[in-house]
Parts: sequence; C-alpha cells; structure tokens
Amino acid sequence: MSNPATPNATDAQQSRAYAAWYGFWVGCMWVLSFALAMWGLTSPMASNLAVVVGLMSLPLAVWLLRGFREMVAPLPLRRAWHMAWMLFLGAALLLTAAQFVYFTYLDGGRMAAAYTELVAQPEMHDMLQRILPGQDVDTLVNEAINAFMTTPPAQLALQFLFWNVLIATFFAFPVALFSFTRNHIKAV
Repeated sequence: MSNPATPNATDAQQSRAYAAWYGFWVGCMWVLSFALAMWGLTSPMASNLAVVVGLMSLPLAVWLLRGFREMVAPLPLRRAWHMAWMLFLGAALLLTAAQFVYFTYLDGGRMAAAYTELVAQPEMHDMLQRILPGQDVDTLVNEAINAFMTTPPAQLALQFLFWNVLIATFFAFPVALFSFTRNHIKAV
C-alpha cells in the first residue's frame, strides 16, 4: 500500500470494490426496510420495524468502513467520505431497482389505496383542512392520488432515485466522521 496521503489508481480501484460490496449489504438493509414500510401500510408494527432497520444501516456502514480501515488500509477523512458516499450510492441504486420492481409488478395500486384510506379518516381530513385553509382538500387529495396512480413505474423509480441519492449524500459525511483514521501524535 502506498502513502495514504497520495492514493494511486490501485487504491481507488480497491476503494470502489469494497464500497460496492459494502453498498450491497447496506442496500439489502434498505430494501428490507422498504419492504417492511410497504407492509407497514397495513401493519403499524412492520412500519416501526422498517424505521429501525433503516436506521441500523448507518451503524452497519460505520462498522464496515472501520473494518476496511483496520484490515485493509488507512482511511483518511477524504477517502472515508468518498467510500461512504460510494457505499450509500450503491445502496441507493439497489433500493431504486427494488422500488422499480415493486411498483411495476407488485404494488397494483396498493399504496394509492392505503393513502386514500388514510386521508379518508376524519382526523386526517381535519388536519389537512387546518394546514390548507380555504382549499378544497378532497379535490387536492384526489388529484394527488390520481397523479401518483398514473405515473409510470420507471418515472416513480427515477424520482425515488433522486431522493435515495440525496439521502446517500446526507449520510456519507457523518458515517465518514465515525470511520476515518485519526492520527494521534504521541508525546515524547
């Protein structure tokens, strides 16, 4: 391994390979979280579990990057951020593929029906009336749900990809801060 301050092409390839592999595992957690969230449309326990699984992907990413730092190569902050971002980008791509498959083959209007049922409840209707005073809430909700139902699965997947990449970018820096190699100067 060369000097960590000057990474070479082999170091970059190694970082990408490990980040892709780690991203696969974090992506599997995100896919499980998404599946639980879809199940959670009818089961509150599954919805809560979806949040827990999604949040547990962050400590998993830190653990994987620390393992890289300890077993493979030092991880300066810049490289740790780059690896974390690539890791989460890989996870986002895997999640987007799963979301495309879900909306293309499995949903069949289930999500739209769940949201229609949710907004039909009197508490939700009252809350929307307070949030949007002077608006015809029923018309707005119907238009939003119809727009969602008529959006092609590929377009939904691209919209989710945008949000997944945004989340990946948001999570990369805190994970890198918990993972990078800290140089401690020893007192003589």
